[in-house]
Amino acid sequence: MLRSWFDHVLPARVRYGRALAEHHAGRARSAFRSVRAEPPSGLDAPPLSIFFWTPHPWPSTDIHVGRVLPHLRALVSALGLPWRVSSGADLPREAVDWLLCMKAIPPSRPYAVERTVLMINDDADRIWHGLARFDHVVSVSSPVLASLIAGAHPRVWFIEESEADDAIAQGKQALKQRPPSQRKPLLLWNGTKESLEGLLPLREVLEAFAAETGARLSIVTNRPDGSEQWGALPVRHFAWSPQVLAEQAAQARTGIVPARPTVADSYLKSAGRLRCFYALGCPGIGDARSPDVAAFSNACDIPSAASPAEWLTALRQLWSDPVRLDAAATRGHALVSERFAASRTARQWLWFFANAERESAAVSAEASAL
Repeated sequence: MLRSWFDHVLPARVRYGRALAEHHAGRARSAFRSVRAEPPSGLDAPPLSIFFWTPHPWPSTDIHVGRVLPHLRALVSALGLPWRVSSGADLPREAVDWLLCMKAIPPSRPYAVERTVLMINDDADRIWHGLARFDHVVSVSSPVLASLIAGAHPRVWFIEESEADDAIAQGKQALKQRPPSQRKPLLLWNGTKESLEGLLPLREVLEAFAAETGARLSIVTNRPDGSEQWGALPVRHFAWSPQVLAEQAAQARTGIVPARPTVADSYLKSAGRLRCFYALGCPGIGDARSPDVAAFSNACDIPSAASPAEWLTALRQLWSDPVRLDAAATRGHALVSERFAASRTARQWLWFFANAERESAAVSAEASAL
């Protein structure tokens, strides 16, 4: 009782840090609900006004809203549902039934809104103090993040991060034209320049690997084109764009996705960056410190790595085993197509809007009866 009261009065960032440490140590696990992607049938839903509030032009805004909403609108139209689905950087001026907030806390409600939902993929420490403002929380990245938040909020859901359908189509074509084992000895890394904190500690490993194999490294990030030399490893920087990333992925033999060093930037992270490579037809090695990455890697029958020695071993294994490399690329692409396409994510949101309130009420009723 005393500890519970003490935790309540602690600053939100401190409470978040304690919750993350407990979860990472395996001492705290909380239940959340995965959103289904069942084909809708006999859906009889009342009129709904749904607004996705996206105040920041982050990459996550496009991933979780921009690439999904066209599919959701098309699905709503095909089913003849009386739903209006819109989005924008400014809060809606009219009353809405559902307000979806992309990693942001809205001001005190000056307008009518029935249900307010937090969509969150990372940076939970910035939102921790405002969790009580939301009727529901939807983790749109990893199950680990959903479980962490479920320890502080009673209605937490999980929707998988999705890949764009056109990227998946590009990957299918890339694999058809040239399997990874027949490509140039090229390694590929992709991410924001801040995420280079995860790549740079592997510089000595990559230099040693290049001395053995003649490998090169392409870095696709938000900085100008350029080149440099890391020991025996030639490195080229490419300014990020979807097309540039797709072109480099089609040429690369293997992608590498090391995580940044903090627990929040490794343990809580989804396999999204790794799945992006597989969507584009490039097999990749991810960071084993992320449970989501480890699970996806296992499903593809490809190693993940945590230490520099493990990274070097994993790279050597794949470079010397072309059959396994090509099989992993094919298996991973098929898995992304089936489980992580934006069209599937749209079906999950449809299910959420049609069923979340009813399911939450049923769970609350069962809990009260105990």
